Amino acid sequence: MRRGLILQQSITISRFICSLRYSLVILIAATDCLAVGAELRLASFRVDVTPSIGDGPCVGCMPKVGSIEHPLEMRGVVLRSGNDRYVIAAIDFCGICNASDEVLRDAMAKAAGTTRERVALQSLHQHSAPILDEDAVRILHGEGSPELAKHIQFTHEIAQRTAIAIQSSLSEMKTVTRVVGTTAIVEQVASNRRVPQPDGSIAVRASVTREPDVRDAPEGLVDPWLRTVSFFCGDQTLVQLHYYATHPQTFYGDARISWDCVGMARQQLENESGVPQIYFTGCGGNITVGKYNDGTRLARGQLTSRLHDAMVRSSAAKPEVALDVANLKPSDVSWASTPIRFTAREDGAFNPGLLQSQLAPEQAFSTRLTAAMFSGFGQRLRDGYIAQASRLRIGELEILHLPGEPFVEFQLYAQEQAAKSSFVCVAGYGECGVWYYGPDRIFTDRGGYEQTWSLTGPCEAEVKSAIKALLTR
Repeated sequence: MRRGLILQQSITISRFICSLRYSLVILIAATDCLAVGAELRLASFRVDVTPSIGDGPCVGCMPKVGSIEHPLEMRGVVLRSGNDRYVIAAIDFCGICNASDEVLRDAMAKAAGTTRERVALQSLHQHSAPILDEDAVRILHGEGSPELAKHIQFTHEIAQRTAIAIQSSLSEMKTVTRVVGTTAIVEQVASNRRVPQPDGSIAVRASVTREPDVRDAPEGLVDPWLRTVSFFCGDQTLVQLHYYATHPQTFYGDARISWDCVGMARQQLENESGVPQIYFTGCGGNITVGKYNDGTRLARGQLTSRLHDAMVRSSAAKPEVALDVANLKPSDVSWASTPIRFTAREDGAFNPGLLQSQLAPEQAFSTRLTAAMFSGFGQRLRDGYIAQASRLRIGELEILHLPGEPFVEFQLYAQEQAAKSSFVCVAGYGECGVWYYGPDRIFTDRGGYEQTWSLTGPCEAEVKSAIKALLTR
């Protein structure tokens, strides 16, 4: 009897141990499953970056602010994947250059708990908005000048506001369960600015073009697609990012602050959907709305409607990529950056001696301002500055961030270089000190405008190499 009891207890203990072992195996398997799955969390933020009315602290097309039609904003997202954090933001500025870009991105990185290399800050490039360029202001007005002090103060105010917004957003992060990429054709908005002429020269189709022969020429090379990236938490749309390549201005030069047609379309969709909307200008260096714009408010309204319509259609379109984050590995979410080595121009209008003479007090303000901007970036390159391109990858989604004003050819090249299954979005107008850059042929073309504001020498191979490196899997 006792022997049978002992045997029964032994069997019970053995079964318990087997059960425990089985449970441990299941637990370990579950833990391992969790370890290989991607984690992606997101928070969106926005910041008012409107300068005050009066003598503006900025340079560029808006040395003085006369009125505010629309408040300017920075809109962005903070993404967390495991221990890594990334920031992507778009700002309603014409451009942010040189040291000013570093001040803002450093503040954003610190607030998010990451590094400057993992912060992409892209301007939308509206010309009814200011430029921040501390280096140019220092050259133009001098160290210790009130103008430089005001410029630095405004930059730091924006940096502080942005840091606070980012820090506040971190407590509101939500799990991303799904990421979707969709597209729509944009009708009658973009046209190529470089219009070939019968004699082989290049005519300029500006944002407002009144010469019928140039205005009414074919659209030329454009990327007609608006691309949308939507982040979801379950059935809730957390935020939508839109990418489209064109100069985003309709009319300007009247000291009026405005986010122009792109901001108007963005805000209209946000009001309708209740979903935060962020718009990025793609590689629009040689692309304008000049074929469809006569510089009137009526034309601006029509362009706004066409952009808004494309955003709506893209948001509702069948996904070209639909990513279930639970099915991704941690390595499927990554950030990479690579250098772009621009070269300082010293030919023609970029000759350092000529630029120094143009900074003389008796010169017109516009001449002095241009000389200061050219001199600032040229000296920065000679001091060893190296520009950066970056890429966020989530599964088959690729978001590429480029500095300056790249030509649309680089956006189309990125589409060609990526894997066939990839969904590629490109944002231009990162650090803008270099301004325009395009195919090397622009330096031998007869006519055209962009090469007169391209602060780098030929760089086509360098830029394509950087794009290819970032998109190679």
